[in-house]
Amino acid sequence: MTKNSTLTNLALIPKRIYTVNDRPAHVHHCLGLEGHDKHDWECDSPYCEVMTGYCPDAGGFEPIAVGREPWRGR
Repeated sequence: MTKNSTLTNLALIPKRIYTVNDRPAHVHHCLGLEGHDKHDWECDSPYCEVMTGYCPDAGGFEPIAVGREPWRGR
């Protein structure tokens, strides 16, 4: 596989987006797992307490979006 085809394949991998509002975003630090490298990811949930842990793609919790709070029955 050539370098150019590798870049093309990486560009096709969908990236999940955790900023859904126009709120200020903060950065989480994913610890990574085997086959899932450490990385940073942005989130705009006002309910986050832990900034270093696993992202949702690595088995961590999904951020809670404003207006979709589970305690409000949504």
